[in-house]
Amino acid sequence: MKIFSLRIQISVILLVWAVILVGCSSDKIDELSSEKPIHQFSVKEGERLFQRLCFPCHGESGTGDGIYWASSMDITPADLTKFTLAESSLIFKTIKNGSKAQGKSNLCPSWKNNISDEEIEYIVSYVETLRQEPVRSTE
Repeated sequence: MKIFSLRIQISVILLVWAVILVGCSSDKIDELSSEKPIHQFSVKEGERLFQRLCFPCHGESGTGDGIYWASSMDITPADLTKFTLAESSLIFKTIKNGSKAQGKSNLCPSWKNNISDEEIEYIVSYVETLRQEPVRSTE
């Protein structure tokens, strides 16, 4: 009887170690340490905020053809597909402080009292996905 219980104990210990080893495999560790899932969340959350705050003027694709512009604005909203990654800080500042603070029109409001800097970063992450690559010449 003692031998049987020793076998069970050893089996249980081996099973626990196997579960631990499988759970700590390098693929899982790489996946957890990767910024990809975090970036995907940022873009998705940024899209949600963009749809709520920016879509009416900048439009679904970010080209500045939103429903408010078409009906009531004299100034065309910025085409967000033309911004470069280097201009991400400008987009952040514009969202936070409004377009007037950037020397532009006063039509884009300051959102700093309504959303956090982190949420602004999410919007910037999403806007970066709207950017169109320039067409290269084949000459």
